[in-house]
Amino acid sequence: MKISVLALAITAGAAIASTANADLVAYWNFNNSTGGTSGGLGTMDDAYPWGTNSGAGNITTNFSINTVAGTAAQNTGDIGTFGGTTINALGGDPSGGSLAMRAGNGVNSGVTNNGKWIQFNISTTGFTSALVLTYAAQRTSTGFTDQAISYSTDGVNFTNLTTVTGLGSFALQTVNFGAADVYGKANLYIRMTFDGATNQGGNNRVDNVQFNAEVPAPGSLALVGLAGLVAGRRRRN
Repeated sequence: MKISVLALAITAGAAIASTANADLVAYWNFNNSTGGTSGGLGTMDDAYPWGTNSGAGNITTNFSINTVAGTAAQNTGDIGTFGGTTINALGGDPSGGSLAMRAGNGVNSGVTNNGKWIQFNISTTGFTSALVLTYAAQRTSTGFTDQAISYSTDGVNFTNLTTVTGLGSFALQTVNFGAADVYGKANLYIRMTFDGATNQGGNNRVDNVQFNAEVPAPGSLALVGLAGLVAGRRRRN
């Protein structure tokens, strides 16, 4: 009977320990923005680096940041806002704005922004598995074809994970980090690098960015401890 109780305790503890709850790490909807006119970029109205709408983190970039929500001729930079979508939005958020990255700036400027990036700076402390990035993305016909996803724990040395391609009208994109070494990090940097644009007027839009990951289910650690206690008593007996 003792062996049966021991086996049951260990089995129950292991089974519940493997159960985890998905939780939001960070979320951006880019709705706190001012739209441009006549094809011009709008502006992000949050202070830079751009903080989250839910969860914790910020966004940095090496694109030149637009500070004038006017016409294309009045824009001062190549990252700002265009109209967004409700795809992947949380809590009934409206379409509002989206983060928009242009391939170049000004008339006949050429494609100057292939290879530039936006970077999500988050913490995965307390998260143990199943980190997933989801977002809505759109590409114009001459905009960036590739969005390369890489990660780093020091902000300097990055590991390539995957490249998102096949972009067109707004659609949901999903990137799974799986068993990558991205859990329990006080500082985790997720970089999205843009490439493949063919005209300075081309762009990508990114909207409703979510990072979700799993945390141990409540009570699972206690049950694992109980299984260990029963096992210890069985060995002493």
